[in-house]
Amino acid sequence: MLAIAAIWIAATSGMSWGEVRQWKVGTGGESWVAQELASTAVDFSAAETIKSLGFDPHNNITQQLSWVSARPIGFLAERAQAHVWDNTTLRESQLVIVDGRDTTSTGDRFKEFGVQQSGRRFEFDLGTRIPINRILFFPRPLGVDDQGRPYREDFIRSYGLFSSDGLSFTQDNRPDYSLLRQVEFTREDTAEILFPLQFIRFIRLHVNSPNPFEIAEFQLFGTGFAPQASYTSKIIDLGEAANFSRLEWTVEGLRQEATNQVVVEDPDAEVAIRMRTGRDDSPRVFFRLVDRFTREREVVTEDEYNKLGQNERGGFQDDQVNWSLWSSPFTASGQRITLPSPRRYFQFAITMKSQSILDGIQVTSLSVEHSIPPLAQQLIGEVSLLDEPRPPRSVAIVPVGQFVTFAYDLIADVAQTDIGFDAIRIFTPSSQPKFSELFVGDPPEKVEPADIVEELGSLTVLFPASHRITGRDVLQITFAAQVFVQGSFLNAEVFDTQSEEVPQRVLSGDANPEVTTNTLRVLTAAESAREVLSSFAVTPKVFSPNGDAINDEAMIALTLSQLVEPVEVEVAIFDLAGRRVRTWAGAEQSGNHLRPWDGRDGNERLLPVGIYLVKVLVDADQESFVQAETVGIAY
Repeated sequence: MLAIAAIWIAATSGMSWGEVRQWKVGTGGESWVAQELASTAVDFSAAETIKSLGFDPHNNITQQLSWVSARPIGFLAERAQAHVWDNTTLRESQLVIVDGRDTTSTGDRFKEFGVQQSGRRFEFDLGTRIPINRILFFPRPLGVDDQGRPYREDFIRSYGLFSSDGLSFTQDNRPDYSLLRQVEFTREDTAEILFPLQFIRFIRLHVNSPNPFEIAEFQLFGTGFAPQASYTSKIIDLGEAANFSRLEWTVEGLRQEATNQVVVEDPDAEVAIRMRTGRDDSPRVFFRLVDRFTREREVVTEDEYNKLGQNERGGFQDDQVNWSLWSSPFTASGQRITLPSPRRYFQFAITMKSQSILDGIQVTSLSVEHSIPPLAQQLIGEVSLLDEPRPPRSVAIVPVGQFVTFAYDLIADVAQTDIGFDAIRIFTPSSQPKFSELFVGDPPEKVEPADIVEELGSLTVLFPASHRITGRDVLQITFAAQVFVQGSFLNAEVFDTQSEEVPQRVLSGDANPEVTTNTLRVLTAAESAREVLSSFAVTPKVFSPNGDAINDEAMIALTLSQLVEPVEVEVAIFDLAGRRVRTWAGAEQSGNHLRPWDGRDGNERLLPVGIYLVKVLVDADQESFVQAETVGIAY
């Protein structure tokens, strides 16, 4: 019954099969531009790829940016558009100085007779950090005014140029500028400022001379890539509810070499992708203001909201009922999608980051694997202690590292068009579970599983053919397991052994009215919150490594808990003179760890009779934990 058996795939006639599909963007799929909702520092010049915005030293960077003549609202957030503005009261467009044409300029705006122009200030927000090492500005090089005076003579004779990298801000959240160049007086009509290559987002030009002036062009030059680029897709509609399985993508590294971007295999750059799924086509809830004084609001559609006057708009917020939160970043292609499904809609966001000013990255394709129809329309589960279905804090609280018996309740809603399922896999992080019982139906009927697989980290239960889930049904699985980390989730997925349909995740919720947890999360008791090395023992206390197969080894057992990432663990053995005779070291994670010792030193020589000290050291981030035990060797 408890034998570990292979999970089979058997074909059956007359069964509804789920079709595995791929939604794809990029090479061989949808257009990146057509699916774009918002982006920052992204280059769309190649039809089937998106890449970090890059620059070569001979091209004017201002012409690669989209400009708005206005002071931005706030400075902290990066944005898709660059902004240019000045400190005059007149709201005249400054786009002429970044339009790439030296025949257009600020004209007579700063040439009013009798007006001193010192104190004028021009400011630029490039929207994101950009590698720059050269800045130029100048008046129109050709032409004369109505008095016959050449335009090129109306240049700025004294100025200060300041910059900010977009990472440092003042206490009132304004850019923290540093001086790039101070020029007290110049006779050059073209200002050229050279400096070491660096990331710049904000630029401020102070005019310090009183003479009339104009600016025809403000130009920026540099080489390399923006350190971070982002792309957010529109809401993707799959047409019907789908079970999401995997997210895959292809990327290529880029490096700026002189004026060329070349593909490299080892860029100092990376891609991270997030995703969310939804039941409807809008991840936001919009409100109309019913009463301005009481702030009473009612829900309206997005179209209705957009038609409201400013005084009627009651704002909007994320829809956390019909849409999931954004996932943690996917960092490797082919990872499982563990977001709520089946869902009809999804959205994704890509971040491209570089740690080197000359390195970038491009995404050539992205695909979302899914299947239609799903296994079930809905899978809701909750976990509790078997003998405590209604805990005081509505969550199971267990002693760290100790075996306790859980009840896993599940309610499944399988429609006629769905595949159905005949197996469940419950994930028990770092613990090897022990199955107890399976109940199906309401009232519950005890069912003997077709097979059980107990592995480190998971429990798989296969149902007999008579209890395949093909409609609305309830299940309960009881099992014993250990919990090592505060706030662990006992997630689960169901699957079908009779088809190639991908597994479907179980979501938290109210699966049993007699249970009040409504969650798959489990807490550890408060007294064990800091128990990183929660247990340590050496057995037997005396062993005899003489080869007779009786007490030939001592077992060093330790339990680590509350670790979300592996830490360095050292197990060392000392003789009574304090000499180290054997050492094991490496990174370990939460869970039970066993290390047999055969009585030999590091050179595989048997040690003499005597008492030895076994010492374990756990080097956690902010604290170290040490315990020691003695063990004897006798022959």
